[in-house]
Amino acid sequence: MKKLLMDILIKVNILKIIGFSKKWIEGISIHSKMVKKNIIFVANQGINTDGHLFIIEAIQNGANIIVCEKKPYFIHKSITYVIVKDSIEALGTISSNFYDNPTKKIKLVGITGTNGKTSVATILHYLFYKMGEKNILISTMGIKIMSKKIPTLHTTPNIIEINKYLNISIQKGCKYAFMEVSSHGIHQKRITGLLFTGGIFTNITHDHLDYHKSFDNYLSTKRFFFENFLHKNTFALINVDDKNSHKIIKNILAKIYFYGVKKKADFKIKILKENINGNELIMDKNKFFIGLIGKFNIYNLLASYATAILLGKKKYEILKKIKTIKPIKGRFEQFISYSGIRIIVDYAHNPNGLKTVLNTIKKIKKKEEKLICVIGCGGNRDKKKRSLMGKIVYDLCDRSIFTSDNPREEDPKKILIDMKKFRSYLKKKDILTIVNRKEAIKKAIQLAKNKDIIVIAGKGHENYQEIKGIRYPFNDMKIAKTLLKNYNR
Repeated sequence: MKKLLMDILIKVNILKIIGFSKKWIEGISIHSKMVKKNIIFVANQGINTDGHLFIIEAIQNGANIIVCEKKPYFIHKSITYVIVKDSIEALGTISSNFYDNPTKKIKLVGITGTNGKTSVATILHYLFYKMGEKNILISTMGIKIMSKKIPTLHTTPNIIEINKYLNISIQKGCKYAFMEVSSHGIHQKRITGLLFTGGIFTNITHDHLDYHKSFDNYLSTKRFFFENFLHKNTFALINVDDKNSHKIIKNILAKIYFYGVKKKADFKIKILKENINGNELIMDKNKFFIGLIGKFNIYNLLASYATAILLGKKKYEILKKIKTIKPIKGRFEQFISYSGIRIIVDYAHNPNGLKTVLNTIKKIKKKEEKLICVIGCGGNRDKKKRSLMGKIVYDLCDRSIFTSDNPREEDPKKILIDMKKFRSYLKKKDILTIVNRKEAIKKAIQLAKNKDIIVIAGKGHENYQEIKGIRYPFNDMKIAKTLLKNYNR
């Protein structure tokens, strides 16, 4: 792809241009080491680093156009400098322009909330694909264009990647895009320049307070998405049962629709029967069974159904395909060994998500079945939630095994100490602390008896464990299956 500089600067808030402006560009980068000839380098003021410090390196690697917020001390005669008010916002507009403004040609739905983002986005991707509608999924599990998967590192990829793959998906005939919108992505302006057809609010509970500093800040970030990215010709689909839903809908210009199980809503669902294998439901007078476990998954299903209707799909067509939806990888993913031990791997990595999963199991399991939980907390993240999560596991499970999650730069032993700092720890039940996650899973399997349930929480679909900046191969489900086989369980 090749574009004239002035064509991709349309609608960018430019303060000054220094140098020759009639140049061709072949790409955009925010990483100075990845810059090549004829690629624009956008110097962003990041959380940990300032891109302005790497302008010289970008030029040495071939950049001939620099977008920045302040005029560099030394000006190269052959380089064009575009001085802007906000380089992150400029990056969004430049990226959209470079990739032919893809969100003007595709129906993009953003899903935000503490829990359920991945599930709703994935269900919608699957549902529309099964209904014969080509679409792209942008989620924490990667980017998926129809059936082709492209891995990513962040819940919300950078805006260059988003526009790039949206453009590719359009060329392949996609008409719909379903994207997770994280609070980090909103706050860091990683979705600037995108045009949304609709937005979904799943719920909001304690999470990411290490970053947002307070729950009010976290809530206002979520609200910012609905107030600033949805206009009067779009829709906002809100979980009416969430206690903060009324705060989210303030000042929304979009048409508001509600979904829920408890309160009055535009879209409702009734749960007839719950068990460990799925739920029997009634939706729009249609009775059916689905292999998704827990009320939280019913909310995700309902949100997906409602979105499909708001996007113009027929009820009978949706219902026909929605029955075939299977559990999502790493989200209440189950495996039963030949000896009857049930393994459940779930991504629950915040207090509410963890409590919901464990309470769901306690509600539907048999009394004689013991519940064992293997749990850790991530390093360099919200420390306040560690004791909350430790207490939840200790109070709700028969056996608790605290272990390492992704310790990152922290000492995993200190994380385990933080997890045990709660008042109800009266030593009436012991807590096993095993730093090595594989050994912790092994211990759970050794303790388990026929029909006992082992929940391995926190990492879900992740296939790595991050320790001191290195990602080591690690998949909870694969390791559990291997250990069960080795121990003949």
